[in-house]
Formats: sequence, C-alpha cells, structure tokens
Amino acid sequence: MRIVSSGNLVDVIRDKALLSRDQLRELVYLASGRCSEARPLAKIMVQRGWLTVFQVNQILAGRGNELVIGPYHVIDRLGQGGLSSVYKARHSVHCWEVALKLIQPEVLANAEGRRQFLGEMEAMARLDHPNIVQFCDADEVGDTFYYAMEYVEGTDLGKYVRLMGLLPAAEACDYIRQTALGLQHAHERNLVHRDIKPVNLFLTHIVLPARATSGRSGPQRAKSPAKRTALIKILDWGLVSLRSPRGMAGEKMVELAKGVIGRADYVSPEQARNAAAVDIRGDIYSLGCTFYYLLTGQAPFPDGSLMQKLMKHQNAEPEPLESFRDDLPPEVSLIVKRMMAKQPERRFQTPAGVALALLPFSRDQNLKKVPKALPRLKAAVAPPPASVAQQTPLPISLGGASKAPAGRTPKAGRRGDGDTKTTR
Repeated sequence: MRIVSSGNLVDVIRDKALLSRDQLRELVYLASGRCSEARPLAKIMVQRGWLTVFQVNQILAGRGNELVIGPYHVIDRLGQGGLSSVYKARHSVHCWEVALKLIQPEVLANAEGRRQFLGEMEAMARLDHPNIVQFCDADEVGDTFYYAMEYVEGTDLGKYVRLMGLLPAAEACDYIRQTALGLQHAHERNLVHRDIKPVNLFLTHIVLPARATSGRSGPQRAKSPAKRTALIKILDWGLVSLRSPRGMAGEKMVELAKGVIGRADYVSPEQARNAAAVDIRGDIYSLGCTFYYLLTGQAPFPDGSLMQKLMKHQNAEPEPLESFRDDLPPEVSLIVKRMMAKQPERRFQTPAGVALALLPFSRDQNLKKVPKALPRLKAAVAPPPASVAQQTPLPISLGGASKAPAGRTPKAGRRGDGDTKTTR
C-alpha cells in the first residue's frame, strides 16, 4: 500500500528503525507541523542526508519491508542479474557498509541448492587477501538467502575499458598480476573461481600512508607523501557453482542464458566440456582471455553464437595482439598466449607463475631493464612440452597487505558488483 500521509511515513520509519532517535524526534515534529503529506517530508529527509532517494521511493511505494534484511538496512540498489540482486547496505548496530547480495529464491528452491550455497559461503570465509573482495556475513531470513561483502567504490574492468579505451601495457599487466595474486591465495585453499572475466574484476583506489625516510642527519627525518594506488579485487566468489539451477524456465531462463553467453567469451576449453572437473588452470585461461580484452578492447572470439564461441575456444586461435597495437613488449604477447593455451598442461600451472612473469612489465617497475633480459624472459614464459606433468601448487602467497577482519568493512572501500557496488 502506497504511503501518502506523513503520519504513515513516520510509522514505517519508526517501525524499521531507519533513523536515529534525534532524527526521528525531529521528523515527528516536522510531520506534526508544516508537512502533513508524505512526499514533502520524504524530500526533506533526502535533503538532510537521513535517507537515500532509493529508500524513500521504496517506502512511498509501500515496500518498506524490503529495506530491512536481517541486521542490515538497505541503502541503494547496485545491480541485478539472473541469480541475484546486489544492494548497498549498512549494519544496523555496527554501521559497517557492505554490498548485500540477495539470492533469487528459485536458485535455492531445493535442499541441494541450499547445501551448495552454504558450502560456498564457508569457502568464501576462508579467503582473506587484498585482491579478493572480503566476505563479511551470510544468513537466511524467511525465504531470503543473503551474503554480505566488503563495499568498494570503483568500477569493473569491463566498464573501465569501455570508458577509457585500450589500457597501456604496464597498467594491464599490473591488473592481471594483482588478479593472479588473489587467485593464488584461493588456489592454496583448493578453491577455483570458474567465472573470471572483466566484470568480475573490480578496480578501486586506496591511499597508502606516508612512509618515514632516512636522511643524512639521521633516520626518519622526513616522510614520503601518501600515494594513491590502483587495487584490483576479484568479485563473485559466492556463486561459482550455482550456475545452472534446475526447474527454471521462461523469462528467467532467458536472462540466465544471456549470462552464459557472456561467460562463453572467457571460458576455458576444459570447462566447456566438463565444468565440474576444471581446476585452477581453467581460471588462468579465463584470466588470459581477460588480459586479451584489456589489451584489445574485445574478447578473443567476439562473434558468433554461444556454441560457436565455445567451439572456437576449443579449436581456433584469436587474432594476434600485434594486429591491434604495436607497443606491446613481445614477452607480454608470449605470456598471454601461454595463459590461453588450449591444453591445461601447456599453460602456467599456478597463478603465482603468471604474477612472477608479469612483474617486470607491471607499472611502477623499472621497465628500462626489461629489454636486457629479453632472451631469459622468452625462455621463462615459453610453453612447456605437452608431456610435462602439472606442477605442484606453490606453497606461498605473493603479496599480502593486511585486511580488516571478517565482519568489518573498510570505510574506504564497494561491490562487491558494478559501479560502486560489490558484485553480479
């Protein structure tokens, strides 16, 4: 039922505890005085920053119940896909801002789907790395399953390339290197993402604190200025196995099919044949396709139907990077080719190997030294013989800035999906 009177508006806000005591007291005063209608009163709350436009529109439309999910107050909508909707939300007690992902009811309509969801949440809770969006919470409220992730401001790499054009080689190398570090962390915990693509890599920026530097007259005489740096976070870890729910038809199935076509641009040959058997090398292939996109502005096989794209991943070679640009170091082209090798055993065997190969070409590195190491680097990134067995995962994590503990969301941080959102 739509809300038209200020009295009804106040009742809903009081019932949902959307304002502080002082704000609610002032709202009651305004409603008893000059604002007898709901819309003018709602406008005042937006102007004062008490509620968002999304919140007041939901309340006025009679959907105030949808603004409270467990301990979270929904602030804004961030995105929606075939399997879930994502909202910006704030914890009602601790005031942490999160990206709240609500799972479509039909996805978890049976016991197997619910068991799978809880297993994915348990897996996400084990991930703690600066290049992976942080898991905060998960629960069931009535018929609604949700999980909360770190809220990060920024945009995904798909949109970033559409807005900015082809990325400089050093910038693209840095973003892929960071992603590889996050995947290595997951790999060491026996996790495979299965859906690496540009829209699931989120670009944000953090400010590194100023550091003390040594001077001639003694240590810590001055401080280097604070530095703003780009940070990639891998999104959408929570539904990596919930991709083909049964019993779905009609418009919902069409919506899911569109997502499958999008993933077909980045899916590994072995994942297309048997998704259950894919390992971390499938993620490396998908990351190579994403790398190709950052450097060319298009997927490796941009044309054709779903089945045609899947077949091209099996049998065809993409257009060479050199046909799009002439400024790439030859070693970078070799790295992309090895990441996208058709046979898993001919790729890098761990994400750490990708990160190490890209380190000399990433921005903030001294690239002037790279040409002197050309023969050695060519040998390092050349694909191994097909007979070489899969390497043992490296028992190390590369990188590793500290993160806020689970359940706490950094203020400087979105998405988990879309612009200033955390995940799709």
